[in-house]
Amino acid sequence: MRLRLFFIGLMASFITPVYGQIEGIAQSFKEDFWAEEPVLTTLTEEEKKSNAVYISDVNVCTYEYGTFIDPKSGTLYDDVLIEENLYYKRIRLNNDNAVEAFNKVYISMSNSRDVTNLKARAITKNGKVIEFDDSNRKEVDNYENYGPFTIFALEGIEVGSEIEYTYTIKEPGRFNNFYFEVRVQDEFPKRHFHYELIVPENFVIKTKSYNDLNEMIYDTSATEINRYVLHLDEVHKFKEEDYSKGDALVQRAEVKLFELENQNKRNFFSYSKATKIFSKRIYEGNSEKDIKKETKEIKGLIKREKWDKIRDEKEKIIAIEHYIKQNLKRGPTGTYYIHEPMKRKVYSKQNAMRIYARIFDLLDIDHEVVITCNRFEKQFDEDFETYSFLEASLFYFPKHNQYMAPTNDFMRFGLIPSAYAYHKGLFLKPIKAGGVRSFYPEIREIPGTNSDVNYDNMTLDIEFDEGFEKVKAHVKHEASGYSAVYTRPYMTVATEEQKEEILKANLKSFAEDAEITNITTKNEEMKGYMLAKPYIYEGDAESSSLIEQAGSKFLFKMGLVIGAQVEMYQDTARKFDVENTYNHGYKRVLNIKIPEGYKITNLGDLNMDYSSSKDGRNTMEFTSKYELNGNSLKVTCYEYYDEISVPLERYEEFRTVINAAADFNKITLVFEEQ
Repeated sequence: MRLRLFFIGLMASFITPVYGQIEGIAQSFKEDFWAEEPVLTTLTEEEKKSNAVYISDVNVCTYEYGTFIDPKSGTLYDDVLIEENLYYKRIRLNNDNAVEAFNKVYISMSNSRDVTNLKARAITKNGKVIEFDDSNRKEVDNYENYGPFTIFALEGIEVGSEIEYTYTIKEPGRFNNFYFEVRVQDEFPKRHFHYELIVPENFVIKTKSYNDLNEMIYDTSATEINRYVLHLDEVHKFKEEDYSKGDALVQRAEVKLFELENQNKRNFFSYSKATKIFSKRIYEGNSEKDIKKETKEIKGLIKREKWDKIRDEKEKIIAIEHYIKQNLKRGPTGTYYIHEPMKRKVYSKQNAMRIYARIFDLLDIDHEVVITCNRFEKQFDEDFETYSFLEASLFYFPKHNQYMAPTNDFMRFGLIPSAYAYHKGLFLKPIKAGGVRSFYPEIREIPGTNSDVNYDNMTLDIEFDEGFEKVKAHVKHEASGYSAVYTRPYMTVATEEQKEEILKANLKSFAEDAEITNITTKNEEMKGYMLAKPYIYEGDAESSSLIEQAGSKFLFKMGLVIGAQVEMYQDTARKFDVENTYNHGYKRVLNIKIPEGYKITNLGDLNMDYSSSKDGRNTMEFTSKYELNGNSLKVTCYEYYDEISVPLERYEEFRTVINAAADFNKITLVFEEQ
């Protein structure tokens, strides 16, 4: 089979057309692009400002039928689909951070991969070429729990040098995995980017680009193959902004196999097919024997835990979830069936959904399965159906309008990871006809919780010792929803010493030098409906750093007692919309006892009112006000955000509210003798 291929090489940094066969991709690359005497690239002034620059970033991905020998087992597979990826990279290193980042290359060796044609070298800033020494290559069975890797170190790299390497990976291709992402942007700019997908001529591919990326081009001149190309002569580095969608904003393309012509196989990765696959895994068994074993095991569990005796359905769900998350341990892998996992008290991501669903079915608890993705990695696309958007499974309970994250131990009924909320997902909607249950796909919003659920309230009773040498306060925190997730779950597994350490650190938001004593907590337990009671912790704090003397006056750095605040005073032009992690609110009440014989001269600084509205209601707000009653001063601050996504044109409104809290943080009360 003859192919017309185009690769990128660094022959004076030009793009050169090359012709070769699939079987000879590596050879063609070697012959045409590995220059005998490479020279350093001349950078532009803009490129010099970056830590590193990709002079070339190339990936040629080829699928073809052929023979494959598993490098691990030695097993020979004939006439199978083979995926071959050729990678070529050349990178300029402009500072020590880049040298540290690129002094080693990591190649994943999962899925019986075979790595060939590995070549690497460094070109020093003086033009010296240092070839890769194969003794610097090592195989690691499980690198940092990410599986097997080939790792090779590069010698001679320094600031101002370039590294250049290429390798080819072969592995069995799998039709059920023929969907993937082509990521174009990263933290460094790229002078040349080239991606190429070559498949047999009966393969019909669908692609879609995101975040202003050009669409892949189908090569109409290719014969006996289908060829898709994405080529860019300039790729800007991706710079993440605070309060944004993060990696979901990176330029990338989704790719999937759509059809095998002449084989009556079409629409491989549709949401309809995904619904059938997931529903079968969750609700059906391999055999009647499997179903009977599971049913016996689950019925026994229901009877032992007396879930059938609980009248309130919501309480049933809460009890079931708590039992599983407290008594069954998470394992790395497993089957989709559950009689053995239940006996071993170990469950995996694969069978977790099935365990819950079987219990819900036997107790007649109405529920739906929901599958979605992390909105900070990808925005769920209902128009381009691919399993790339189906990474996380949830339960939805229509009767209660609540969700559950079955494999997240830190979450409970009513609260799911915020990255999966405020987002769309695939709902497996059950329908019954003639006593038979089936499911159909439905794309719906997964709503998140509001600020009145995710609150962090703090009350401080503040007084001063004689002579204004120290500030003493009783500090009480009440946290609910997501605002409690970052502390509460740890309290159930931490030692008493660890608990004290965590709580002292939290209470030290009052002042960095604060001495914390008399710590108490309430509602630590994860059992029960977590949103019904706030997590409460409190203690006494004492600090000398919050008071300064200025002549006859005393200055109390009052704003600092609410803890450090985010500042967004930068003048840099904003590029992306605002994306909040979750809707949330704060309330701060400061009860300050003014010493006898003193007054506060700048109470007016405490009056603040900033807000932003949408559709006639305030969705973001920071307010501060005070009440003075004799020598008792009460300062109340409200801050909340009830708009998860704020468009770029309203960014200044968002920034104003954020900075209002930071401005409050800087308020210093002036005490003067009367």
